[in-house]
Formats: sequence, structure tokens, C-alpha cells
Amino acid sequence: MQENIRIPEALLVLFLVLPIIQPFSRTLQAQKGLLYFPLVAAAIGVGLFPAYGFRPECVPLLLWTLVLTIRHIPILLDHLGYLDLDTPPRKGSISIYLGVLLLTAAAALYFAPREDTRLSQEGVRTHTIRDEGRNAELFLRLYGPENLDPTASERPLLLLAPPLLGSVGMVDQVGGGLRDQGFTVLTFSRKGFDSPAWGADGKRYSPPLSMQWRILSAFIQGNRMPKANLQGQTLEMERMADINFLLTYMKEDLYRDFPESGAARNALFLAGYDAGGSALILLGASDVWRGTHPEVRGLIVVESPLWSAYQTNEDGQLLAIKAPIRPQLPTLVMTSDRINDAVQRKGRYAPLLTIAQAQTPVVLAAVAGSGPLDYSDCPAKYPLYAACLSGETRSPWKYGDFILGTASIMTNFASLLLEHLSADPLITTALSRRKGLGGAMHFETGGAWDLPDFGYVLTP
Repeated sequence: MQENIRIPEALLVLFLVLPIIQPFSRTLQAQKGLLYFPLVAAAIGVGLFPAYGFRPECVPLLLWTLVLTIRHIPILLDHLGYLDLDTPPRKGSISIYLGVLLLTAAAALYFAPREDTRLSQEGVRTHTIRDEGRNAELFLRLYGPENLDPTASERPLLLLAPPLLGSVGMVDQVGGGLRDQGFTVLTFSRKGFDSPAWGADGKRYSPPLSMQWRILSAFIQGNRMPKANLQGQTLEMERMADINFLLTYMKEDLYRDFPESGAARNALFLAGYDAGGSALILLGASDVWRGTHPEVRGLIVVESPLWSAYQTNEDGQLLAIKAPIRPQLPTLVMTSDRINDAVQRKGRYAPLLTIAQAQTPVVLAAVAGSGPLDYSDCPAKYPLYAACLSGETRSPWKYGDFILGTASIMTNFASLLLEHLSADPLITTALSRRKGLGGAMHFETGGAWDLPDFGYVLTP
């Protein structure tokens, strides 16, 4: 749905305000139909969620709507003759009702989605495949050229594992940005696992509540509580299985199902958010896996919790970071600028720092002012979440800049690798639309690279 969610929100407020002020207006007192408006407002408030999905900014407004509706029921019953009320409403109470209503309505209107929350259709092809071994159904979305020019350069292929929460809806515009900068992008969601999964027909599939709870528990307590950490490790293994299955699919079947993808067979990049990023780190550390997939040129990890890096002691308490997991492929790790906070470095980001500080081909990068959710569509589609999880400093980028910026950082990183490590100039040419980005970026690396300065990732 688009940001026209503000229209039913405004109607909801109107249907509540008029009955509240009715006793104090002679003009409105004659309009007896206004007494039924709070019931309509409650129906609108409840209907927002199935119509627009879960909107966190609407929760306070919905709760206050229900409170006002319940409070109004005796007045309605009195009008219908079932009660005999002789106490008129007090102006002091009315002021409180109106004040809270306007505050909750202002929050809902201000944090409404700034962009269309529906999935893009232009330049996107969809397909459904099954992993029979796991009885898993995966919904694929491929962002590629509408009409492939046979004389055009082959495009590097990027497999993008989406966030568990929000799924492909949270990387939809990022995928389009990567396509526009020269990639062919394949992303996916799995029915019953991703929250939500999006079918090829655009239908939304929510996983069981038990799965949603495990995901939330892992994200909230996965670096502190052993049980939540084990749940997080399970999520990483599940995402790893998705990626391995798709790598097998991409070797042959991708080109059959998407014959006009324009994707090169020998230039593959893997990118993953949260558990998907953790899965890439684990895979990149395997000599066997790297030997099986020589077409993979680099990994891009976005805000990975890396739950598998923790170990427990004999008492079952979460103890510390075990031996670092060190991917041997060139790896870009993108984090929020909270990585610069001393507390965060010892907590959430400790596993990633052990990787970046080792003698492995890993570079850690954080845009100044970036929050944990800013490298996705979240600032545009869920402004409240992005505001609650902002960066440590004020960002020079606006909310819309992060989508282009995220795609550009990934593209510049891939260009850096292809130009210095590839013998195929045609593939390199496909990523020629690099973008110079304003602002600053924090870099950390173990020094194992034999490549130019990483400022190139920010400014070509």
C-alpha cells in the first residue's frame, strides 16, 4: 500500500473528534448520527492492520481509539434508551481525551511510510521453486534488464539474502538500485520461515507465531542468553541451507527460468542481511565450499549478529567469543556507525570486530550517521523503526539517500574487486555506473588486502 494510509488515519481522528466535542456545540448536538462515529473509528483502526500490514506507529492510536470507543458506549446506550445518564461530560476530561488523541494521531501521521510499501513490478521477474529435500518453498525475485541487448556486456550476478524481519520488502528498492548500477540481482523469501514471505503473485505469507517469536528472541537476546543464541544459530543454519540450495539452482536452472537475465556465470557476488550475512561468513571460512564455488568473487555482509561466534561454558552460560570465523574470500561488512561506541564494540559488534581485525581479506565499513536498519528500505517504509534505531551521529544523508547509497557502496566494492582481480573487461564494464557518495565512512581492516585505498568504496 502507498502512504495514503494517512487518509483513513485522518478519517479515524475526525470520527472521534466530532462526538467528543458534540456536547459543547449546539450545531453538532442536533446531529444524532455522530453518536455512532466512534464505532466507525474503531472499525477503521482495527482494519488498518490487515489492509496495510503491521504498522507500529498506529498501535498507540488504535489503543486510544478503543479506549474512547469503550468510554463512549454508555453515552450511545443512553441515547438508545437503555441507560439514563444525568451527568454531563466535563470539559477537563474532554481536553485530556482530545490531547492524547492528537498526540497519537500526530505520531501515526508523521511516521507513516514515505514510500510505496508494495513490491516493485517493473524490471522484476518472479518464480517459485521447491527444495524437495527440505520440503521448502522459495519465492524468487530477479531484478534485471527489461530487454537484454545481445551485444551488451554480461552483468555480474548478485544473490541477495534479505532480512528475516521484513524479508524482500526491506530490500526491494536496494535490489532495484543495484540493477540500475549494472547488477542482475536475485533475492528470495521462504514460505514459513521469512517474516513475511512474498509469493510470486505478491501474496504475503506470515510464518507461525512461534517462528516469529524465535526470530525476535534471537535478535533481542542472542548475544546474552544461551537459549536465544542457539535459536539464532539455527536461523543462521537455515539461511545457509537456503543459500547453498540457490547456488546449486543458479548453476543451470537460473538461466533456464530467466533466459534474459544477462547474468555472467563466472562473476557472482553474495550479499546477506542479519542471519544471511552470518551464513556468508560461515560459508566463506570453509575451504571445501570455496573450492566448490569458484565463481563467487566476493561477499557483502550487512549488520550480521553472527550468533555462531559465541560459546557457552559448562554451566550453560553464554561466555565469550570463540575462535574467530575468518572468511577467506574478499568480504565487505557494513554496519551502523554504532560500531564506534565502546559499549557496542564489546557487545553487539564484538564477533565482527574479531574478523575484521584478523589477517583475512575483510573490510568493515560504516557510513557516518547510519543506523542498524538504514542499509535497507526500512527508513522509507518503517520510519518509526529507523528513528528508534538511529546512528550515533547525525547523518549527512537523508532517508532516501541510504537506498542509493547502499546500492552504490555494494557496487563500488564489486567494481574494486573486478577491476583488480578479473581478467574479463566485459564484466567490469557492466558496473561502470559507480556513484560518488557524500559524507564520511569509517573503515577497519586487518591489512591483508593488496588493493587500493578503501575510500574507493565511498568515492570512485
